[in-house]
Amino acid sequence: MDERHFAFIVAEDEERMRDYLSRKVAQLNPRFECVGTAADGEEAADLVECRMPDLLITDIRMPVLGGLELVERIRRTNPDLRIVIVSGYSEFEYARRAIELGVNEYIVKPVDVESLRETLRRVRIRLEASAAQVESEFALDGERAGEADLIKAVGLFLQENYRQPYSLERLAAAFGCKTAYLLRLYRRATGSTPTQDLIRLRIEKAKRLLLGHPQLEIKQVAAAIGYEDPLYFSRLFKRETGLNPSTFKDSSPHSSP
Repeated sequence: MDERHFAFIVAEDEERMRDYLSRKVAQLNPRFECVGTAADGEEAADLVECRMPDLLITDIRMPVLGGLELVERIRRTNPDLRIVIVSGYSEFEYARRAIELGVNEYIVKPVDVESLRETLRRVRIRLEASAAQVESEFALDGERAGEADLIKAVGLFLQENYRQPYSLERLAAAFGCKTAYLLRLYRRATGSTPTQDLIRLRIEKAKRLLLGHPQLEIKQVAAAIGYEDPLYFSRLFKRETGLNPSTFKDSSPHSSP
């Protein structure tokens, strides 16, 4: 499987630290690519909505919207985003609240390079969900794997890679299986197919984005969940929900009258 790269955003009000982190992260781990920086929490929230990064690196204390408030807002509609807090505030209450909000890592300033490198390594491992990682986690070995473990691993793979290009053949290859074998096994265990479950997963993610961020264009929502063709996405969305994305968005109680 091709080596994956991950997009990240840095939210930091100190310009020198913001520039340092955006450069240093990419230097320490070339698998990460900076797609934007923000000087305050409000700007960071907008960037996360527009760029849909894999990772957010944020300070705690920032103007307009603080780091913890930023994380709390993002978690309402984007619970899957990996988040690392970098801050000079090492008090326990900050760390405890960050953990409650699902922050993945907490680094204290001044930033130690080796600590940052190790943090990125851990985040990358969580993000990858490559075939090797999944096989290691579930002790898979092609068709010799236990059926229950294989199905569980396929479900995890879909959850972690729902935004990536997909085909049933590619999925089977990730687990060293023949396509027909994987399809037959999955259908027998779940009553569905990986393709059908991926579509449902993507549509649920789209519904969350449409309701939580009604200002997003349909093409942005489509791209965020793995569909480059917004018309195809709209057809799938209507088939699954009975409504096209625009109508569904307008039906939200948060929509403007």
